[in-house]
Amino acid sequence: MEKLNRFSSIVRFKSTCEAARFRDLSQSTWSRDIADLEQNFDVKLVFRDYNGIKLKEKRNFLLQIINSFKKKLNNFKPNS
Repeated sequence: MEKLNRFSSIVRFKSTCEAARFRDLSQSTWSRDIADLEQNFDVKLVFRDYNGIKLKEKRNFLLQIINSFKKKLNNFKPNS
């Protein structure tokens, strides 16, 4: 779950360095997490250019799934 959170943060900040500063983790940890997710999903999720990080084509769908999942988890209230 934490790697998915980091992925959404990287996309929001458009930079592993900025996301690392925000969450107080090393930039290499963030880059490794993205590489792990790409390997697990067998798809390239982001590309880097001079403007920062951008999602690969149609990878916004993954970000939407992650955000929806996180929202549902935050709103989850088990039956008492």
